[in-house]
Amino acid sequence: MDVELRDLRLFMALVEDPHFSRAAASRRVSQPTLTRSLARLERALGVRLVERTTRSVALTEAGERLSAELAQILPRLDAAVRSVSAHPTLRLGFTWLLPAELVRRLLVGFERTAGGRIDLVRRDDRSGGVLSGQTDAAIVFGTVRRSESLRVVELGTQSRVAAVSRDHPLARRRRLHWAELADHPLVVNAVSGTVGPTMWPASARPEVAVSCRTYDEWIAMVAAGRGVGVLPESAREQPHPGVRYVTIGDAPPVSLLLVLPTRAAHPLVGALEELAVTAAREAPPAS
Repeated sequence: MDVELRDLRLFMALVEDPHFSRAAASRRVSQPTLTRSLARLERALGVRLVERTTRSVALTEAGERLSAELAQILPRLDAAVRSVSAHPTLRLGFTWLLPAELVRRLLVGFERTAGGRIDLVRRDDRSGGVLSGQTDAAIVFGTVRRSESLRVVELGTQSRVAAVSRDHPLARRRRLHWAELADHPLVVNAVSGTVGPTMWPASARPEVAVSCRTYDEWIAMVAAGRGVGVLPESAREQPHPGVRYVTIGDAPPVSLLLVLPTRAAHPLVGALEELAVTAAREAPPAS
């Protein structure tokens, strides 16, 4: 059976995000390349893995079985290859934001003490790519559910800022109260964001103006004035020309988490955890 590993990985990209253009972009290939890869895999296996319509992508029964097996096998394969590499590289995932000083300390410290290199990998999912095996560990904001597959270490917390377009009425303010945001429509990142309307009392909740799947869509909608967004304080380190960040004095803090796999872990993930905890403790707070 002539099955290529690359085709299996591209199939899993489509499993993780059942949208051809987004799945292709996540693997840095074109949509036609992904389509040809899937067709080649289906020919080799002699079964249809995906049912496609103009609006949706759904796995067939065979596709479901294959994806369940690959979710276990591919991370183990990656771990085996990395364990014997003379130049160990650890893939550190993130969703849309990383505290700059924390990352600097990790990159420098990991190379110096562990003898390896960290590659930063952006993945727009709640676990930063750890659950799917696309990354070896991840640093994310928000909440990640602990499970048999995931271990979560809290590195600290941050305050939050409101993100508004430059011509929004709130852009003239220097400080806001959390309750004030209930009067303004929200732009929500439904996949990896940290804020939703249920964080406000049921009697005074903001409406959701736009629900996005990626940070890029989210920041574009905020800049266009479609609504107000909320981010961790570290957002100030990555300014956007169309967005102003305003302090929210009494916002609930957001957790900064290190997400680790419980199985088939990278051999240097323990060294990363120790460095991350130390770096988070020593790094100055976001300002």
